[in-house]
Amino acid sequence: MKQKRRLQKGAALALSLLLLLGSLAGCGDKPQEDVSGAEGPTNTYMPPVNEDGQIVITMPKTLLGGKTAEELEAEDKEQRQTAAQEGMLDQAVYNALLANEDGTFNYYLTEEQYPKLKAGYYWLGCLRDPYTAEISQEFVAAADYTDLDENSVPWGLTVSVDAETYYSMEMWYSAVVTVVPAVMLGRYQVLCGVPGEEWAVHVTVKDAESGETILENDFPTRGE
Repeated sequence: MKQKRRLQKGAALALSLLLLLGSLAGCGDKPQEDVSGAEGPTNTYMPPVNEDGQIVITMPKTLLGGKTAEELEAEDKEQRQTAAQEGMLDQAVYNALLANEDGTFNYYLTEEQYPKLKAGYYWLGCLRDPYTAEISQEFVAAADYTDLDENSVPWGLTVSVDAETYYSMEMWYSAVVTVVPAVMLGRYQVLCGVPGEEWAVHVTVKDAESGETILENDFPTRGE
């Protein structure tokens, strides 16, 4: 039980490091680039636009990433205040993140913003910087999507790691290469039109040198 709690805390901490990137509020000091070209996301799903000119995407509670919807909303508002002070609010790739009473949360964005948010989560889901598409973790040798369906939506991820580094802090690094990308890929799936209750990701972690499988996990985890 204690080990499970430590793993959960490690997963939450790892998620917290990427939630600022995951929210993609445009508050960073990097230019907002479009990296959705070669080898990038090819899903073309576009949800309907409401009478206010907004696309509303609801993310389920299983994709909160270790925080409550209210915490995500408060964090987003704080980021937007900072962005406004720095004159960078025009780089935001959605207009609002708002909590719902049932514990889910909504993205509100325009038709122009939608593909940018979707591309951001595509890259975050395979452990890559959404601005450069380069792998963001030094101990990860490769991260590739698998099990793409007819709509070019991936349902699996294979991550090759330096085993020595991985085992040096296994609970931490297992969260970094399984829990974090699963949440990001899950959000990408929802942005591609997958119903919130149907998102699913199978993550396989391998030793980059030997090719042996270190770990396999299915997300979302249920009944644990």
